[in-house]
Amino acid sequence: MFDIGFSELVVVALVGLIVLGPKRLPEVARTVGQWLGRVRRFVADVKQDIDREMQQAELAELRNLKRELDETRRMMEETSGKLLQEANIAATAEQATAAAASTSAAPAADPAPEPSIADLPPLTEPPRERKRSAKRRKKAAAPKPESQHDGAQ
Repeated sequence: MFDIGFSELVVVALVGLIVLGPKRLPEVARTVGQWLGRVRRFVADVKQDIDREMQQAELAELRNLKRELDETRRMMEETSGKLLQEANIAATAEQATAAAASTSAAPAADPAPEPSIADLPPLTEPPRERKRSAKRRKKAAAPKPESQHDGAQ
């Protein structure tokens, strides 16, 4: 901060000793030290307050950004929901017109409905697990051979 060398400090100490005298110099030095400590604490407190205010400002900015992102996400979800509804309505209308066209073109032929995944029964466990379970059931149902080491030899 200040570019003060050792020789300059010696000169200041000699001037203080000559001006104040040997009796008052320790009291003045102690008082100056106390004031310097207070000034340093004050500066440190001001720095902490400034840092705290900057953090609060950054947090407020982040909160605003989060709120804007939440609003954007909500708008995107609403828009995508509306688009999906419109797509479903359009698909239903196309299916209805296709069904009407197919019934008017060939009313006597009734094609068999194609099986869909929704018509299949739900699986309770994966196929690999079912095989293991069946193997375990067979093993448990099989009679166990008696041990030859009954302890009565």
